[in-house]
Amino acid sequence: MTRNWKAALSVATLALLAACGGDDDPADTSTGTGTPGAYAVTVTQDFQRGTEGWVGESSDYTTDTAPANVVFEHRGTADLGISDYKDTKAYYVSGTNRSDDLLLYLKKQITGLVANTEYTFAVASLNLLSNAQSGCMGVGGAPGESVWVIAAASATEPKPVTTNGDVRLNIDHGNQAAPGAASMMLGNIANGLPCEGAPKYASKLVRNNTGFKVKTDAEGKVWVLLGIDSGFEATTSIYLQNVTMTFVPYVAPAKT
Repeated sequence: MTRNWKAALSVATLALLAACGGDDDPADTSTGTGTPGAYAVTVTQDFQRGTEGWVGESSDYTTDTAPANVVFEHRGTADLGISDYKDTKAYYVSGTNRSDDLLLYLKKQITGLVANTEYTFAVASLNLLSNAQSGCMGVGGAPGESVWVIAAASATEPKPVTTNGDVRLNIDHGNQAAPGAASMMLGNIANGLPCEGAPKYASKLVRNNTGFKVKTDAEGKVWVLLGIDSGFEATTSIYLQNVTMTFVPYVAPAKT
């Protein structure tokens, strides 16, 4: 292994550490725009250790163009041909896009935040393994550059909803490279290897430290979504290794 990753910590534990004077700084409430008692919280999920409540779903297709071969599974990475990851596991996400707009995603409800509070949600790092080599041509789009990694957050649970045969997500996750009101784009899955020979897996880091604003529910909970939004009309397979997310209490800019 080239990196040592911290064990996954629950939000409740992190919030308790912050309240007890840990590394997280409290929100600046001196202007009256912050929420007293709300601190910055970091949530780390290491998929090497397991799936730990993350559930996979698909969206953005019609009943006639439903995806094929959809798999969400905790798998070993020994057969991928990467020496650094021969003894590891990750969350395998795979499916065949038949709609030219397939969304495959994992979701989990995060708890332990302050109720009815606005936070800036950001992804400090998301490490994955991809076999989509860079610069390749593909049906509908490139297998790497046309498959976008997104993150979303909402107090409302993300769910696929079918209306007149059209299956869409019930929150605004945008469309591929274009973020929605409840999402942000982290990058694409092109792995940096040249487009030659059989596809090979390689590691990739994506992130978005700018983030966007999300408000918790009355119990201090929020749903988080990590997904791939594809314009490549064939099979895409990635392994999600680990993710570090931050929730920083939002403070409105001071009026001048």
